[in-house]
Amino acid sequence: MIVVTGGSGFIGSHICNLLSEQGHSVRIVDIAPPPMGVKAEFVRASVLDAARMQRLVAGAEAIVHLAALVDVNASMADPFSDFSVNAGGTLNVLEAARHAGVEKIAYASSAAVYGNPVEMPVNEEHQTAPLSPYGASKLTAERYVLLYNSLYKMKNTALRLFNVYGKGQSAHSPYSGVITKFSDALSQGRQPIIYGNGKQTRDFVHIDDVANAFSLALDSSGNSEALNIGSGKETSVIELLKTMCAISGKPFDPQFLPSREGEIERSVADYSEAREKLGYYPKMDLEQGLKELLA
Repeated sequence: MIVVTGGSGFIGSHICNLLSEQGHSVRIVDIAPPPMGVKAEFVRASVLDAARMQRLVAGAEAIVHLAALVDVNASMADPFSDFSVNAGGTLNVLEAARHAGVEKIAYASSAAVYGNPVEMPVNEEHQTAPLSPYGASKLTAERYVLLYNSLYKMKNTALRLFNVYGKGQSAHSPYSGVITKFSDALSQGRQPIIYGNGKQTRDFVHIDDVANAFSLALDSSGNSEALNIGSGKETSVIELLKTMCAISGKPFDPQFLPSREGEIERSVADYSEAREKLGYYPKMDLEQGLKELLA
């Protein structure tokens, strides 16, 4: 059995389905139920409940730890809650695993740990300088996850996810990226909103590639350093929207609004370490992924 905390979310539900297809039994631990059709046992519980977490992971062969607060703006308004769930909740999961004899955790970290990149592409040796309590809490949790490898001989892996997109991502979720918001606007005949001049860039990685990265992490014997998971391709927001309009046959007519404070200008992952350590490489081309999403 593999336990997936936060398995009801966008990324989690895809990981659960992949693990199930691979023949694993899966237990979701989440405060909300998963979407219809997700092949997993569901247990409603919080990672803040340390005693219950230990009972729920007992007998598991591994854990995928995704449960987190992911709203950057909310983290700025309430840093304590963000830290409690993202760092404290992760420590609860680690301790539950340690006491239950579960040796392996695949943890969802974030490219937010880098802050505003100063070198491109971003590799794992790039300085970590989070711009929000969210990024700081993910970095703290990531370091605990890797510390347990050396302290308690665990086989954990931390994956720094870049901009994940794909089917099933809600446009109303705080985690939603620009692709989901553009898709929602185009489908409803609204003007897509671009903040700033649209020249800011991102590394968009398809959810299938991300789910595969977690599967590979579970098959590994652990990694002492965090690993980037991205596409390795840099795409500007304005070029992204032009591509989406061309695919959907909609006119390119964005509404430009002022830049948001603290927004990162450029981002693209160097995933060569994940390729070497896990055998990871992205298979889904952005245009093909957008065609599937917009179909």
